[in-house]
Amino acid sequence: MKTTILRYTLALLFCLTAGSGRGQEYIINEDFSELQYNGAVQSNYKNWTLSKGCLKSHNVSASNTALRIEKFLNDKNKTVVGYAYSPQFNYTGDAVLSFSYARGASSNVSSITIDIENGGVFDDYTKTKTIPITEGHQAVTFLTASYSIFNTTANTRIKFSDGSLEHTFVIDDVMVRKAGYCLRERLNNDKFIENHDNVIDVNTERTLTGGIWNTLCLPFDVTMADMVLALGDNQDIQLRTFSSYADNVMTFVNANETTIPAGTPFLIKLNTTVTDPTFHAVTISDTEAQSIGSEGSVQFVGTYSPVALAINGTNLFITKNNTLAQPASGMNTMYGLRAYIVVPENFDLSGARLLMDDGEATAISNLAPSAVPTPKATYNLNGQRVENVRRGLYVVNGKLTLVK
Repeated sequence: MKTTILRYTLALLFCLTAGSGRGQEYIINEDFSELQYNGAVQSNYKNWTLSKGCLKSHNVSASNTALRIEKFLNDKNKTVVGYAYSPQFNYTGDAVLSFSYARGASSNVSSITIDIENGGVFDDYTKTKTIPITEGHQAVTFLTASYSIFNTTANTRIKFSDGSLEHTFVIDDVMVRKAGYCLRERLNNDKFIENHDNVIDVNTERTLTGGIWNTLCLPFDVTMADMVLALGDNQDIQLRTFSSYADNVMTFVNANETTIPAGTPFLIKLNTTVTDPTFHAVTISDTEAQSIGSEGSVQFVGTYSPVALAINGTNLFITKNNTLAQPASGMNTMYGLRAYIVVPENFDLSGARLLMDDGEATAISNLAPSAVPTPKATYNLNGQRVENVRRGLYVVNGKLTLVK
């Protein structure tokens, strides 16, 4: 568990800092040192958009100047939330927002609401964060906060505001810097792929579960050496690419000794789980994710970004139980950096399976969705389907079964 947490932490740090110094390229770098308090409303400051309630506080510590976010009463005597809008980012990609903050003149507990507008999400895939300020004061102690923002656009901007009528807060040292290179399984990666064609290190937000066949599709060439460097030399890595389909069997061939081209979907099995692997010195390709196989027959289809699978029986995916499954309504989104199987309409699911051509016991057998009755499919330990069973071990509906 500690190892998993450490790998995740290192992967996140890499996303924030890696890539030819890009982690230190600032989109916004503002300590408000030139903002002067003069008793008047500050309507604009270096492309910041400020409400009438946003003034520099006059009683922050001598080493700090900052924006104070507070309430005010407008001409119609209605309470309005004070806010500050950052300048637009004018940047497409991942970024990191950090800032210092404290309670304002009041010592009461306050909070800050941070909203992302016009493109982008926080690292938990939401657009809003609320920070309670339970300690810290503008005249004594400033606290700090930092968040990753994924998939920003040229129009992205940040809004700082407070929903409480009685409280104020102060912000300072607002910085937004470009993050490193990351492929996100839950976000559209098209812009990332379009904007990078050089040799870079790439972190992938993707968990590869040990002991089962995982699908994977990457926008760069990979070799076994690349895999060892990314996944660790303690892994028993097995790679398979789709070769052919006949008689309800999809055959996959050993790809350990070959280069898997960019966009090619493939199967990978590890002996232990790896989270968010980083691939080093790879070249991003504009090659689209590929569909391997014949149209109108069975195809193995890769995807870089999330995709909605058809629920009419023509799209299948490989489960964590090493079975084939048909997506159900409302649960048919496949995350990116993966692959799925396309079959013709009225495809016979009862005996569909995948075969590894190196003699590995197969058995990825069919598993229909719970709403559809599942006909029993029985195989011997050689992966051969049998109709009449005797005493012994068999694979029945994907489970090892002893027949007495």
